Amino acid sequence: MYHEIEGQLSIEPIIFDDDELVARGHHYPYAEIESLEITSSQIFSPYGILTLRTQGKDIPIPFVRSRKSKLELALRDFKKLHESGGDKSAGKAQGSAMGVPPEGMDPYEELKKLKELLDLDIVTKEEFEAKKKKLLDL
Repeated sequence: MYHEIEGQLSIEPIIFDDDELVARGHHYPYAEIESLEITSSQIFSPYGILTLRTQGKDIPIPFVRSRKSKLELALRDFKKLHESGGDKSAGKAQGSAMGVPPEGMDPYEELKKLKELLDLDIVTKEEFEAKKKKLLDL
């Protein structure tokens, strides 16, 4: 799983990497994240707040509100990972860091889904190309 929610001006990007969340210059391993939720995204505000709960503390992370749908997609993937037990080693055994798709997953079907996200402006052209290279093992 990899998602990058772009920042803007003083708001830094939020990166969901294979086994950690990177936000505001900090690395939060998924194993230590208790919850993640959008707690504020008012219509007329240019930013929203993603609240990360770790070690019993709530950490507010601002995000650009225009990127909310992309953040929601990343949160869905994160929650699926957590629901599956959060075992990152199992995911890496199925799909290596080289981007080999998990067994049984058709890389071309995955590419079609990714193209739809590109067409909807949910992912950037750069993200699409990077994921495409991983999926096709180029």
